Amino acid sequence: MKSSLSQNPSAGASSTGVLPLNPEPHFFASPDNFIEFALDSVLALVQAHAGSLMLWDEEKKALVLKSARGPYCDRVRDAHIRLREGVAGWVGDKGRSVLVKDIHDDSQFSHYRRAGNYETHSFMSIPLISSNKLVGVINITERANFDAFTEDDMVRARLFAQHIAIAYDNMRLASRFRVENQRLSEKVVILEQTLERQEPLVSIGKLASNLAHELNNPLDSIRRYVNLALEQVMEDSLARQYIMKSKEGIRRAIQVIRGLLQYSRHAAKMELRESELHQVLRKSLEGVSHDDNFEGVHVRLELAPEECVVPDCGLAVVFRNLFKNAYQAMKGRGTLKISTSIFDTTITVKIQDSGCGVPDAVKTRLFEPFFSTKQGEGTGIGLAISREIVEKCGGSIQFESMPEIGTTFIIHLPLLRRA
Repeated sequence: MKSSLSQNPSAGASSTGVLPLNPEPHFFASPDNFIEFALDSVLALVQAHAGSLMLWDEEKKALVLKSARGPYCDRVRDAHIRLREGVAGWVGDKGRSVLVKDIHDDSQFSHYRRAGNYETHSFMSIPLISSNKLVGVINITERANFDAFTEDDMVRARLFAQHIAIAYDNMRLASRFRVENQRLSEKVVILEQTLERQEPLVSIGKLASNLAHELNNPLDSIRRYVNLALEQVMEDSLARQYIMKSKEGIRRAIQVIRGLLQYSRHAAKMELRESELHQVLRKSLEGVSHDDNFEGVHVRLELAPEECVVPDCGLAVVFRNLFKNAYQAMKGRGTLKISTSIFDTTITVKIQDSGCGVPDAVKTRLFEPFFSTKQGEGTGIGLAISREIVEKCGGSIQFESMPEIGTTFIIHLPLLRRA
């Protein structure tokens, strides 16, 4: 037998093994560039002109060819070798280097078939190991003078392979950390933007309860005295008109206070839990469908077939608000379409009405607290609360609208799992 097997590299590398290539910075610009540089360097180190570098793919559970040199490299590109298959598979499985001086005389590897008609019968196969994990395998053959590879060649190549494995593993980690850091940076920016949007709502929430109670009592007294005054004036008198306008202003003030109380109550109840989205949608729809104004609305449900679990800190409030807005925009007659779709780890809810649409002049203010397009009928707090709830669930809400065609609210939520 003329193969040499070794597990621990010798500390005494030959001093004659000087690497003739000087690495340039662009070799390290990416892992792919480094692989090409590493293979060329190790071939130059042992004066060989054919070889390949394979990397371990954890998903495929195989060694995958990443770079090759020599006259037959095009025939074996993208090759996959599983552990214990062929010489490279044996080396990867055992984590031990192989030196074969003549494949025909080797008792252990002579039965392995080699890809390509090589001019020499000597080769080396060396594992790339970093942190006790398999990174890949380097195969070297076709020495320039057609002589067999020596033990000294093996020591030099194996020592260099150690550095290749560690350097490549570090590059992979650095690349992964850069991607993760970029994702974290994007999340920080989103959180900062969310906090900036929520800052006025937080202030309102702190003041809402005290302010509402302070104003409720005097407004209640004013309303009672206004009603008493109406009983004392003539139906066609100018004074009665003035009092009626005052009563309308009082009614609007009471609506704003109710909106403040509604906001503060919901802010206090925003506890994150997990819910099945389609159940929440159906229960919310059932809750508003008993309203008389909903009788002329045709509902179309187009829900994804899977049961989907999402974060929930008040989604029922969001859906009820949007359903009520929809039938008010349609004035009780039209089509309300509710659909869900899944893409990767996100589920999208679309609530589409066939109502009057949102005027372009007010689109930018639609989510502002106390802004309402209902001309004194609404509190203007529903959409502001809805946006805060959706964002606390880790999602986002936006809308598309065209006058006299309708409005579609689009909610994106993170999908925790499919039930």
